[in-house]
Amino acid sequence: MLKAVSQVPARHDSEAAHTGAEALLTLWEQRRKRRPYLFAMGTDFAKLKVPHVWYDILHVTEVLSSFVWLRDDPRLAAMVEIVKAKAGDDGRFISESVWMAWKDWDFGQKREPSPWLTFSARRMLARARRPI
Repeated sequence: MLKAVSQVPARHDSEAAHTGAEALLTLWEQRRKRRPYLFAMGTDFAKLKVPHVWYDILHVTEVLSSFVWLRDDPRLAAMVEIVKAKAGDDGRFISESVWMAWKDWDFGQKREPSPWLTFSARRMLARARRPI
């Protein structure tokens, strides 16, 4: 729902936006203790992947970085830094998890940088004011 709210600028400062963002950021803070509906923020959560259909760190930071009032939140900053640290020396990103149905797409490769994943990560980093 927060992703839907993030697409409507007039709702960016709404109670729904604040509640949804706080829920995700609190789960991040408590990631070692809480696993709501088995959706943990563990090692699989931290793997970079596209498209944004999973509950993962890049998807979550993509949504949260849409809200200007969150950009200085240390919890978001911690997640963003994890993504940023995964850039190669050339500033590009390689998929860390691949669903075999998409193995022929550029983001379905684990050995070479993905243009789509790189675009997605760099867009989020720029929005979060932490460019490479």
